[in-house]
Formats: sequence, structure tokens, C-alpha cells
Amino acid sequence: MKEENNAHFVKWFSTINKDMFSIAGFKGANLGELFSNHLPVPNGFVVTSEAYVDFLSSSGINDKIDELLSKANPDEPESFSDIVFKIKGLITSAEFSEELKEDIIDYYQALGADKIEIGKGSAKDILNSASEPSFVSIRSSICFKSHRGDAPREQDTYLNVKGNDEIIDHIKNAFASLFNTETIRREMKKGVKISDLKIAVIVQKMVNSEKSGFVLSRDSSRSISLYSIWGIGEGMNLKGVTPDKCVLSRDLSVTEKRTGQKNFYVVRSSSGALKAMPSSEERKNSEVLNNYEIQRLGDLAEKIESHFGVPQKIDFAIDESGIYVMQSEETDIQAKKEELKVSPDKKTNDTPKKSYGVGKIEKVTKTKMKLILDSPFILEEGEATGLKRIGLFEIEKMIEKIGKHPLYFLDSHYINEYENLIYEGVNLVAGNFEEVTVRTSDFLSDRFSNLQGSRNIKENNPLLGLHGIRFSLKYPDIIEAELRALKRASQKSDIGILIPNVVSISELNEVKSILKKIGFENARLGVMIETPAAIQLIKEFCEEKVSSIVINSERLLEYLLAVDRENDSVSVLFDEMNPAFLYQIEYMIRVAKRNGVETDFIMPSNGSDELLKYLVRKGVDFVLANPYEAKEVSEKIYSFESEFIHGTDSEPRKYEMGKMKEEYLKGESKSDSNQLPNGL
Repeated sequence: MKEENNAHFVKWFSTINKDMFSIAGFKGANLGELFSNHLPVPNGFVVTSEAYVDFLSSSGINDKIDELLSKANPDEPESFSDIVFKIKGLITSAEFSEELKEDIIDYYQALGADKIEIGKGSAKDILNSASEPSFVSIRSSICFKSHRGDAPREQDTYLNVKGNDEIIDHIKNAFASLFNTETIRREMKKGVKISDLKIAVIVQKMVNSEKSGFVLSRDSSRSISLYSIWGIGEGMNLKGVTPDKCVLSRDLSVTEKRTGQKNFYVVRSSSGALKAMPSSEERKNSEVLNNYEIQRLGDLAEKIESHFGVPQKIDFAIDESGIYVMQSEETDIQAKKEELKVSPDKKTNDTPKKSYGVGKIEKVTKTKMKLILDSPFILEEGEATGLKRIGLFEIEKMIEKIGKHPLYFLDSHYINEYENLIYEGVNLVAGNFEEVTVRTSDFLSDRFSNLQGSRNIKENNPLLGLHGIRFSLKYPDIIEAELRALKRASQKSDIGILIPNVVSISELNEVKSILKKIGFENARLGVMIETPAAIQLIKEFCEEKVSSIVINSERLLEYLLAVDRENDSVSVLFDEMNPAFLYQIEYMIRVAKRNGVETDFIMPSNGSDELLKYLVRKGVDFVLANPYEAKEVSEKIYSFESEFIHGTDSEPRKYEMGKMKEEYLKGESKSDSNQLPNGL
């Protein structure tokens, strides 16, 4: 390594301050500033923007990038995305110089050193003291104001990376992530020269967190707000996790505490992969932070805000060795207030009914299964089940994450950005499965009214209000953007469409008209059965050649029984074995089978074994479950089917058990198959 010549390419945190954002990026400069001021920041280094510029130049791809961008039209989403994708490919396939590789590897290996203050000597001086190479995070750090508002991070972050080759590859990928479609489109529309956009990469030692979260050094009431969960911070994205909240006054007195329900937490496996685990009963509703940790985090928040002079959002991690600051950035108080997740005291249906971890499905049954997925974050868990089909992918949480309502994109004339947001999220998921069925958006006003651009729609009963397909058809540009995104994703993957809250054939036909308009009329099109009206129209839906009916049992039960499940006064009446409900299920399965239409069933949260057994007996084609419940549901189905065939003529065949398990996992099914013995 020629450190004296290339010192500007790789820099320790200890040599970086807040004014060095042009070479370290804003995140890198902030971390260096905190580290240099002796705040508890895990050590690391920055591969600078100068290294990025030199890499593009020395690899000879600058001219190729310029040539591709000269043909790019930001107003043509599909062709623009293809060009940006090609640029990413140029960067990831190019090679770093040997000198840069050597520098990066030396600095990385030095992160394993103990009892030595990195930064007082060269990396080589301490390599002999280095221990086992560390797990590190690799984060992009842009060197320009992105003006992305409250949008999610557009450049890449990688956690728990380990090994020389992995480090090099992930840094290169982080460089390539500068060419995010939305970033480049936005900057080009502003007239910025893309060659002026630069990026640095942070390589920081990971903390294997026992607890984590973030602190707002000043919230909308001028207090300090702490949000905490068990495990690694990515658990904030999990369905079924609501963080604890603790509010401190400016003198660090506790003024408010709310304990969230934390059904899951995220851990790091020995290979470095992140894995969601079910919380113990004791942990689910227990406080994460002790009094010392609360006071220490409040004190750190005050110090960091005072140092930077503006309110900060501070990410923290806690392990057995102490409390660490992982990142700090300036925050807009009001925007952050709107961005926060559902309040811990708000009831939610996001809580899974039971969970025994994610397991691979081994049983081959006649009643098959598909996955429900509401976040790209749990892709690994979905894949771990072995199932190949997603029967319901919900896009609302993906949109909610950026803090903007679909109406924001419509009113701001950024509907192409909305289309690209949907496309990129669905494309990420679809690349990991053989079939994905996506539900068009279903925004209930009470849950999404705080999103930017929502127009503050207020409804006395949101379930009976403007949501699902009725909202989409009131604002056809929104659903057209969603369908265009799904058409683009279908070029590489098998993508189906589900229409929510349908109550008339005319609604279905209007969707078909939009599909024809955009040249996607051959799409697999299914309907969600969520209302009594939809039940009565089953025959008509089948005659319209829908590919499937997906029965949303929880919402349908609420409508049928006129019961709000979240109302403690009447929730006891929510009975999934009510004969009226069972009669309707039986009727729908019978009509659908007669017409060759697939029947899918979403179990209610805390759904009973009796209901599942009833579905199996009546011959439903697919049961949909989230990754955490899939194995358990599969084994129950196997048990029920075994009980039904015992002592019958079907027993010797055992449902063609000799067929390949892979065929089962793909979910291949014939909707006109016979029901189980004792069925209709």
C-alpha cells in the first residue's frame, strides 16, 4: 500500500470533520466529527469521493456513462430506467486499481485491532495487532444536497459484510448506487451535470445490538424523544413491531413512557445474515431501555444537537459493552413527526397471530400455500419457507415508508416518480419468486392521513369510506401508474394483479379498460372478496374470467357481522365459525370451482384451527400466510388432511405424494380438483 500517495482515497474517521462533506459525504463528515470529538461512535473509515472519481477515470467508463446519459430522457420512465441500469452494470463490472484495493483491505483488516488508537499511525503499523476481520456496515454517503425531501434512502446500505472480497464488491455496489433512477432523474431535470455528482462510502464496525433505536434531540414539543426496540435496528421495519417511546424534558426528566408491542426482533446469524426472531412472552411488552440508558441517550442527544447547532435524529445501538452512536443527521421536526410509525397506543392489525420462527415447509398437501408479504425487508424469511409464490404483496407500507401519499405525487405532477417507486419495490421482490400477485393500493384514511399530500381526508368510518378500488377509480392516474409499474415488472417476472374492495362488475371492467389502454390486457387479474356485495357477485366475477378470488376473511367478517374487531365492547362477537360466514365461504368455493377459478383464503389474525380445518374439508385451493406462520399452518393442514383420508379410498394415493416436492412448493394447482372426502 502506498498510503503516503493515496491518503486522500481512504480516511479514518479520526481524520475527518464536518467540513469535509465534499470528500466524505454528509453522513461520513458527521461521523468523523462525532468520532473526533470523543463521542461513542464505532470506528471506521471512508472511501472518499476522490477515490470514486479516480475509479471512474482509471477504469475508462466515464465516456461510456456520458454517452448513455446523452440518450436518456427523464420523461420516459421505462427507457430511462434501462439506461441507468446499464450504467450501474458498467460500474459494478469495472475493477478497482490494485493500489485502491490494497488500501481498502489494509484499513478493513486494521478495524479488527484492539487496544490501539487507530488514526495515530498508518494502517500498516497496526495490522500485526489486528484480530479476526470484523463485520462492518457499508453505507453510501452522497456529497451533494439531494433535495429528496422525505423520500427513503436512494443509495445503498449493506450490513454485516465480512471478508476482503465482499468488502471490495460492496463498496463498488455502493458507488454504483449513486445511479438510482430517481436521483439521476431529479438532478437531470434540475439541469445538474451528472459528472458533478459524487459519492463516498462509509465502512464502519458493526455493533451486534441487543437493543437499538433512534433519538430525536428535539421533537415538535421541544422535548427529547427516544424510540427503542430489541435487537438490531432493522427490526423497526418488521410487521408486528411497535417501538417503546420515552419522552424527556430539556432537563432530562422523564415526562412520558409508552411500551410498544415488540413481537419480533432482528439478530445477526453467524454468516452475517439478518434474521427475524419471535420475542419471548416476557420481552414482547417489557421496557427495552433501563433508567441509565435513557439518561445517557438523552445526554448524548443534547450534546450532539448543541455541537451541530440544529435538531438531530440519532441512531443508536447497545450491546454488552455500552451505548454507541451509529449515525446523526439534521432532521426537520415536523416532517419527522409525520414519518414516525403508528403510535404505540394505537391498535393495529399488524400483529401476527402466532409465530414459532421461520421454517422450511416439508409437508406435501393437497391444500397448498402461498405467501403474504408486506415488505421487501422480509424477503429472506419468505425464501426460507421454500414457497415459490407470493399470493398477496401489499404496497402500502412501501409507500408509507417515504412519508408521501399517492395524492402528493398526483398533485405535484410527479406521477412518474410514483410509478417508479412501485416498480422498483415490486421488481426487488419479484426477482426472488416465480410468481407475485400484487394488490393495488388500499389506503384507509385514518392510517394514512398524516402522509404528506394526503389532503387531510377525515372519515367517520374509514372502512366504509374512500379506499381500495373506489379511491383508485376516483383518481385514475394513480391506479394507471400502479398498473404501468406492474406491467414493467412483468417483463422479467410473472406478475398478477389483485383489486381490493370491489363491490360491482363495473369497477372490474374499468380496471380492464385501463389495462387495455396500457397494453397489459392479458395480465392475471384477481379480485379481493371483502364485502357482502362481492360474495353475491361471485358468479359474475367468474364469468368475467378473473384468475382468482382472494377472500380477506377478517374484513369480510367485520362487514358480515357488523362488528368492529378493535372495539372491546363488541369484539367478543367476532366469531369466525359463525354459520352465516361459513355458508358464504362454502358457496364461494363451490361457484369458483365450477367455473375453474382459483380460490385463495387469508386467515384472520388469531384464526382458529377449526376454521382452517373447515377450509381444508371444503377444498379451498390455497391458504395464504406470512413467512412466520407458514410452516405451522402447513403442518396443521397436513394433519387435517391425514385425518380426512384415513380409512377412505383416497388413503393409498396419499394425494399423489410421489410427485416432486418442487412442484408443490411452486403451488401448481387445478382449481377444478375434487374436494376432500366428506366435502361438498
